[in-house]
Amino acid sequence: MTLAKPIIGVLLSLLTGAFLMISPLTVSPARAQYDDPCRNPRELPTVIVEVEARTERTSARFTADELHQYADRQDPLPVGYRHFGFTEMAREIRTKAQVRSGTDEYKNFCFSPETITVTVKVAPVMYVPGEYPRTSCPAGAVRVHELLHLQVHEDALQELPGRIERALELERELRITRKARDKRHAISLVRDLSLEVAERTARELDEEYRIRHLELDSPQSYRANLGICGEAEWAGLMD
Repeated sequence: MTLAKPIIGVLLSLLTGAFLMISPLTVSPARAQYDDPCRNPRELPTVIVEVEARTERTSARFTADELHQYADRQDPLPVGYRHFGFTEMAREIRTKAQVRSGTDEYKNFCFSPETITVTVKVAPVMYVPGEYPRTSCPAGAVRVHELLHLQVHEDALQELPGRIERALELERELRITRKARDKRHAISLVRDLSLEVAERTARELDEEYRIRHLELDSPQSYRANLGICGEAEWAGLMD
């Protein structure tokens, strides 16, 4: 009788240790459902917006007439407004995506977005009429004017990442579980939709900032720019 208690104690200790070793391997139904994108999509995917900007460069590839024609094609202005030079902000947007995927009770492949990465690449070019001598007053006046346009572009670029992030977070199709053929198809769907949203957001922001560009290209601004240099220096360069 005196040996029974120690033996029972040893057995209980062994059973307790075995239970502790096995229990971490079990997954509760609640945890399994949390990890299942078919039943529990992540409400908001993680959105990362990166900007890669090149240093601006100045180009004299166009004559004054050619530059006016090029600028008017790229950015038509209201009657009475005129481009003094032209600043172009070339922009390329790319997207990458990661998804949570699984299979529902009907064996359908389903997914929800987990991470969306948007990369915005910009390359600003300031155009100055080619017949202006580089060290001349007219060339300097045009460059100073175009630096003002460049500042407007840079202000918009500073605001763009936050705008894209909010637009993606509000996009309903990126906040729900969806079906796809497989994981590659799911990633493609998220990437394409994210690109569409990002490019639309960038265009909308361009329109909001357009008023500031128009103010710089107003008839009053054009006359003020001409007044920077003497009439003799502009002779034959500006009609």
